[in-house]
Amino acid sequence: MKIRYWGVRGSIAVPGKETIEYGGNTSCVSVEADGKTLIFDAGTGIRLCGNYLLSRGGRIEASVFISHTHWDHIQGFPFFVPSYIPGNRFTLHGPPSDIQNLSLKQIMEMQTNYEYFPVRISQLGSTMDYVDCGEETLEAEGFEIRTCKLNHPVACLAYKLVYDGRCFIYGGDHEPYRNLYRDSDDEEDVDEGYMKELDRKANEQNRKIVEFCRGADVVSWDAQYDEREYQSKKGWGHSTYRANLALAEKAGLSHMIFTHHDPAQTDESLSQREADVKKAAAGKNVRVEFAREGMEIDL
Repeated sequence: MKIRYWGVRGSIAVPGKETIEYGGNTSCVSVEADGKTLIFDAGTGIRLCGNYLLSRGGRIEASVFISHTHWDHIQGFPFFVPSYIPGNRFTLHGPPSDIQNLSLKQIMEMQTNYEYFPVRISQLGSTMDYVDCGEETLEAEGFEIRTCKLNHPVACLAYKLVYDGRCFIYGGDHEPYRNLYRDSDDEEDVDEGYMKELDRKANEQNRKIVEFCRGADVVSWDAQYDEREYQSKKGWGHSTYRANLALAEKAGLSHMIFTHHDPAQTDESLSQREADVKKAAAGKNVRVEFAREGMEIDL
């Protein structure tokens, strides 16, 4: 299978002269295998992905997997040109709201309400199907795909694709689980037995993520912050470089792609951070690299 990165930025798109090397579009990755196309997330990078699909000619069918419905992961979909063309067909998979009684279809359609966008999703020329997903095993384009819940302020999934003996994992936004009371001034007021139970549950969830990733050939994972930045952003739902290296080591990973780069980081700063991470990864038997727009990986 061929993996292509169309958008690697988190939170907001940041085009400009300081983001040329790594790219400024938000999350989107495509996988092509056995003549089928799968797309993971629909940030602004999906516009470029759509242009590529059009350049191949012919009718387009694809399955799209939304990790979660925060704007930077869906905002490119109204600009996905293949969806406007009659005869094309797309199936969108993703988690429904865990806060309101809203399906994936309803959430995706909200961003094309009249107040925000001139064309409704319901007016698109292609056929559009929707599948609400939880933690389960899916079948799409003839492939089996497993999902795993991640730790984020809204329902969020990672997707595991196995094809021809090779495994690719696309992780949505994720922050390692922890006992929130350990960061609180109220820690001393909480029963120690309850604290230990919360610690146990957090560790259990983190082990679950490790086991989900174990054996994968390539894992694409949220890495928005360094340790210093993370201290003021706990609870925002994003991981750190150090935490990802720990995950790679525990899961025995051989290749990990750090993505969802913070919009404040320029090419210069990301280049330095990538060098530092590779240095820290030396001797851990894992190849680590920062995602760039246009990056291609053959599995």
